[in-house]
Amino acid sequence: MTSALRLSENGFKVELFEAAPQPGGRTRSFIDKKSGEWCDNGPHLLNGAYLATERLLDDCQASGHVTWQSSLKLTLWEKQRQYFSLNPSGKLPFPLALLLAVKSMPGHSWRSALAMLRLNRAMNSNTCAGHSVATLLKHCEIPAELVRDMIEPICLGAMNESIRTADASTFARVLSESFASKKTARLGWFNAPLQQALIGPLVTTASRMGVTIHTSHPVHSLQGEGNGVIMDGEAFDAAVIALPVYASNRLLGENTAYETRAITNVHLWYDNHPGLPEPFIGGIGTLGQWFFDVSAQMGQLKSDVRHLCAVISAVEENNIDSHQLADQISHELAKLCGIDQEPTHSRIVCEKRATVLVRSGYPKAVIRNIVDASESPVPGELPATIEFAVQRGEKAARSIKKLFT
Repeated sequence: MTSALRLSENGFKVELFEAAPQPGGRTRSFIDKKSGEWCDNGPHLLNGAYLATERLLDDCQASGHVTWQSSLKLTLWEKQRQYFSLNPSGKLPFPLALLLAVKSMPGHSWRSALAMLRLNRAMNSNTCAGHSVATLLKHCEIPAELVRDMIEPICLGAMNESIRTADASTFARVLSESFASKKTARLGWFNAPLQQALIGPLVTTASRMGVTIHTSHPVHSLQGEGNGVIMDGEAFDAAVIALPVYASNRLLGENTAYETRAITNVHLWYDNHPGLPEPFIGGIGTLGQWFFDVSAQMGQLKSDVRHLCAVISAVEENNIDSHQLADQISHELAKLCGIDQEPTHSRIVCEKRATVLVRSGYPKAVIRNIVDASESPVPGELPATIEFAVQRGEKAARSIKKLFT
């Protein structure tokens, strides 16, 4: 969608082919039949470093569909300490405010703040190259409490991968961009379902600019031919492949193996429930890693129905059946909310290949007039996020423009 918009802005005639009934890929919403409300495939958190995403939303008159924190507040919950927050003061220079905020979290001290300085120094050197996050943390002598409360939750949330295997150079980029300043160190969330907040405005803008969108139209073959490409027997000047890399490989007849991880989202609906004390909360030592008060994020607090959602990242195997999983998450929410109440309805959405993991050596297709914008992050690039998708789309559009200018 991003590539189509940027190309149409430059006068290109664009056709977009989408295999699903609606555009958007995994960034989608659906109607939950029992509750009757829109339900996102999974909640999304944005941060202030999502500059390409912000530009795209602004260009589609959709920037108001994101609610931003005025400054960073990351609320966490753990059984012994209950609620606590990483909440840097807005009255101090941000680097100092961040260190003091880390030091002030319960169970932490100047030891954690100094560890943050060591980590920052290592991130700005060549220490990260070729190492896992766990190796980097060991090299920097990062204390276990800082790993537990800050590093591991951020790694799981941003990279959908354990610190044991996550790439250190990509994680360093996530941290450096996310905590570069007060402006970037803030979190945001969509205040409407993704279909209305993001996909709908993209489709409307693309259509207005002349992009032709074909839905329920899978592409079966694509190859370069002469000065153009042939897609399912039809001639085009050029093509952009915007798929997860395992899908683009099938299309191009490649046979490279790629590592992926699932994300499980447990949606729960309650009657007359007080909800979470914050729009989202990180869980320490809980099965649910991030808990979202969807009703609060969507501004639907006047309704008697409360929609909460727990996200479980880096899922490799999940042998808990759906009822047990919903019960366990409901039990954890009872502790977080201080009220033991049974949900009236639950729905579990497991995206089995939610993200392609960051790995070195992912080959890109090199075919004349075909730009491979597949989701295949390599070390040093952002992981598979909305921001990375938008950046790939913009880069692909620049590549196509270069071919014809």
